[in-house]
Amino acid sequence: MNRSNVTKQKLLDAATEIIMDQGVHQLTLDEVAKTAGVSKGGLLYHYPSKETLLTAIVERLQTEQNELYESLQQDGYGPVEAFVRLFDETRLYPEHSPLEIDAEKMIAFLTLFAVEQDYAERWKNDLDTFFKQFQQTKDPVETMIIRYALEGMMMSEHFNVGVPPTELKQQIIARLIERARNIDTT
Repeated sequence: MNRSNVTKQKLLDAATEIIMDQGVHQLTLDEVAKTAGVSKGGLLYHYPSKETLLTAIVERLQTEQNELYESLQQDGYGPVEAFVRLFDETRLYPEHSPLEIDAEKMIAFLTLFAVEQDYAERWKNDLDTFFKQFQQTKDPVETMIIRYALEGMMMSEHFNVGVPPTELKQQIIARLIERARNIDTT
């Protein structure tokens, strides 16, 4: 990784740390530069505004999610089962690290959408394209039920409302994986 990319990663790590520790409303460019040990000019060279910094954080999360999804498929999981495993934070299947997006990152994500309409529209179009392709299974209704169950559980956890006990969550994930396998196998 070249020096510029190392600096960018340090800045994104610092911004994420600030969001995690203090909340998105405490995120300032001055604080990011200080936390990363980078000059303010260095920060502004890579991320000229708070919005570009938030965009980069979200893009990094999306890249990580996309890479994990592709990795799961390369390991032999079908597309629906790979999608379920993206949400498997119960660590039932330790061969892969689950995608972790917590409430503060979700708030940063939603804040970005509020201030960057162009980015929000691109993201929406990308997701629409993904889910149109995703539901092209032998049972699109079951596929979408699995999707909505996972997204509902994720939102429940993000906002800490109605979170199932760990054992129940493990059972839900296991059942969704079983159902996904039935869809993925021809």
